[in-house]
Amino acid sequence: MNRIKTAIRKTPLFGPLKWFAALLGRSSYPLPFSHTLPAEPFLERAIARVGHAPDPDRQEEQFYSYFSEIWTDGYEQGLAQQYAAYLPYLPKGSDLPFLDIGCGAGEFIQFLSTHGIPAQGIDSNATEVARAKERGLNACCADALSYLHEHRECFSGISLIEVIEHIPPDSLAPLLSAIYRALAQDGVVLLETINVKNSLAFNTFYTDPTHTRPIPSDYLAFLAQWVGFADVTIVYSSPMAFTHDQSRDPSRAYFAYAVIARKRTKVPL
Repeated sequence: MNRIKTAIRKTPLFGPLKWFAALLGRSSYPLPFSHTLPAEPFLERAIARVGHAPDPDRQEEQFYSYFSEIWTDGYEQGLAQQYAAYLPYLPKGSDLPFLDIGCGAGEFIQFLSTHGIPAQGIDSNATEVARAKERGLNACCADALSYLHEHRECFSGISLIEVIEHIPPDSLAPLLSAIYRALAQDGVVLLETINVKNSLAFNTFYTDPTHTRPIPSDYLAFLAQWVGFADVTIVYSSPMAFTHDQSRDPSRAYFAYAVIARKRTKVPL
């Protein structure tokens, strides 16, 4: 058998066969000892998207606005696909607004508005709120908990898109309880975050210095049920499977997930 393996390695077909086996997850493709790549033009790309260079006197407060725009071209199209996956679960025809917490520059607010869902947003970052307002969107600078406490049963839906991983773990349950109270009956909550079961998730998670702790989908789904939400559903998006086995398990094959749930009953105060 060893002689046969040695003979196969010497044939011209060995390279393509090895590559094909790696593609199917049956083997690993041999790599050179080292490999060099130039760094991506992150800052240049961010400046092009924001529209101007950062102010030297305000670099600290502007840092996240630029950091959030470092991704490769086509990122916006990916967001649109991701948001479209949530549309079937979102309230339509309501007289109440939809609130996006941590709205940033307003991408999700704009998406909802173009699909007939009146939306507004809040963010603790004044620079991001200013960017959203420049796009003509309804956004204000506010602390999420304080804002929710002042708006009981006021919203048809509330979303946190890539936000909960920024929140200290002990603050997540109180925030979800406040969201529950701020929603009208049959209101929908949408909680999107990085899928830590995906093999590339940890790289992206720790790329952002403001992230605190990754949130597994099982824990987040249980927590939504714990505070009173019903009809809890997990929507996976952005496929990124590397092997056939991964592709057969959605909980590992997708880069992001969202827990979507509905307020069905009153929660004790």
